[in-house]
Amino acid sequence: MFRRTSTFLGLAATLSIALGACQSASPSASPSAPALTDPKEIVTAALTSTEAAKSVHLDMTLDGTVSVALPIAGGAATPVNLTGSTASADVDFAKPAAKATFAVPSMFNLAGELIAIDGKSYVKTSLTGPQYQESAGSGAPVDSSTVGRVSGTLSDILFKEGVQLTNGADVACGSQQCYTVMANVTSDQLGTTASASLAGLPVDLTGASLALTLRVEKGAPNHLAGVNAVVTMKDGTKLTADITASKWDQPVTITAPPADQVKPAS
Repeated sequence: MFRRTSTFLGLAATLSIALGACQSASPSASPSAPALTDPKEIVTAALTSTEAAKSVHLDMTLDGTVSVALPIAGGAATPVNLTGSTASADVDFAKPAAKATFAVPSMFNLAGELIAIDGKSYVKTSLTGPQYQESAGSGAPVDSSTVGRVSGTLSDILFKEGVQLTNGADVACGSQQCYTVMANVTSDQLGTTASASLAGLPVDLTGASLALTLRVEKGAPNHLAGVNAVVTMKDGTKLTADITASKWDQPVTITAPPADQVKPAS
């Protein structure tokens, strides 16, 4: 039960990366940079800057309840309250690798850490003890090779035929001003009309839709400054992820845990 819950949070962090949730900590752009008005042009500029990034730090909060097929419940869908859950991650796009910490206060104050590197994942939680559990290949909760596939994933969602991008009001984001671009993606456009799952997660996404609000820095390099993603399930329940980022392109060191901190395979 607890391993699958920590797996969910690790994958949620990866999904956040795939959605391009980023907030630049770079110096303010030149005021002479031309303003962008077309929402597709704004998103394209943000994707370009994200694709060039070498590293980033992400912070995420979750709000809402999802139904998860837990082994302890015989595989039956069980509501899991994720409100107040948090995750933070350092991502090395170049290696690629990621290191994340997470906390789920509503589940026995569950907290833990996940490292994805060299095709392996290492997870430890407050409920499973001080040692990491190692997994690899299809059994790994997060594949480190996917952390660099940011632009393609977001592009596939936002530029799909029929998805409408609309401009919202400019907003403050840190010390800068940001464009906002919104999109509502139906279950047909997401491909969740038929029975679906996310990378093996025990969450039924059949009929799920997605509402996105992106904040994009005004002026070059037009980093994505944040994203609010609301997943609405078929039964009307919603899960909201709010993500920001910092420390763009600052040096990141992510390594596998020492062997004596990894639980031997059973």
